[in-house]
Amino acid sequence: MVRLAAFRLPQTIALVLLVFVAGCAAKPAPAGTEAGRIEFLTRGECVNTPKMRANLDAALRAMNRPADYQLTDLDTLSQTDERTGYPTPAVLLDGVELFGLPRPTAPFPEPT
Repeated sequence: MVRLAAFRLPQTIALVLLVFVAGCAAKPAPAGTEAGRIEFLTRGECVNTPKMRANLDAALRAMNRPADYQLTDLDTLSQTDERTGYPTPAVLLDGVELFGLPRPTAPFPEPT
């Protein structure tokens, strides 16, 4: 019998991210793109970014993948870039938000 005390929150989060990443990775990549391209979206002083990055790094380690992803500060992008419509932090896998948020459409909301 597995004791509940044996589970740790970071390991559970890594497992959840692993399941989501594995599910998303099963979809074929569009022609001309690199399969499994990960982009981490953040902006300015997003207080949740350090924890989300640590969880993403842990999930990638659990999958024996390098922490090789693009870090994008949304404050540096054009206001017409659809990525500015995502809340932060967010993770895109091959351009699709990891947790299933729909692709933002203009007009994009102001950051909060």
